[in-house]
Amino acid sequence: MEQYRNAAGCIVFKDDKILLLRRSINETSQHGLYELPGGKQEQGVSLFDTALTETKEESGLTVRMINKLEPHVDSNMKKIYHGFTAMVDGDEEVKLSDEHDEYKWVSIRDALNMPEPLSHHAEFLFRQIA
Repeated sequence: MEQYRNAAGCIVFKDDKILLLRRSINETSQHGLYELPGGKQEQGVSLFDTALTETKEESGLTVRMINKLEPHVDSNMKKIYHGFTAMVDGDEEVKLSDEHDEYKWVSIRDALNMPEPLSHHAEFLFRQIA
């Protein structure tokens, strides 16, 4: 899987809810899709640091990592999405980057059953902890 690109993100917990971000029209595709804060791994940056940095950039939240989940391998897009669980560290409020235009805190069960589109990476990771 050398030619696959890596990405990493966090399932951010606040009490019994998780954070979902909705892709804005500023993104190149999949506008309106709910996803986790995350992004592609840059050369020389660990997956752990990628997940932390992308979560901070996209949500404004400082999080404390809990554990790493089984990665989601997307053979069609030649991408491996590495997911981590994390907790909000303190009482910070979400501050979205221009990549997202809305957020919500929902239970994992509600996320898996919501009528809005959900990232297949998020769905795969949620099923590991549901």
